[in-house]
Amino acid sequence: MTELNEGPHILKLPAILDLNAASRLHEQVLALQDKDVAIDASEVSRVGAQCVQVLLSAAASWRAADRQFTVKHSSEIFAKTLTVLGVTDESIISMEIAQ
Repeated sequence: MTELNEGPHILKLPAILDLNAASRLHEQVLALQDKDVAIDASEVSRVGAQCVQVLLSAAASWRAADRQFTVKHSSEIFAKTLTVLGVTDESIISMEIAQ
């Protein structure tokens, strides 16, 4: 039996991505390492550098495994935080910003 391609797994991020959320985010990402992933950051209202580091590391790992890791929905705060931290290169993390 062949497996149907249902598209990437959606990982919805919590509103607060601070130091306390980094460990949980890391666990969630590791659990999805064999799947394509689409991040939903549409409800993120605060982002810490530790969570950004987890996401960047995951993006690099997925890219090395020839898998898809994208941010499909992004709050303005999430997008601005990535820009402030210097994450603007789409080759690092592919992102579509919600308006």
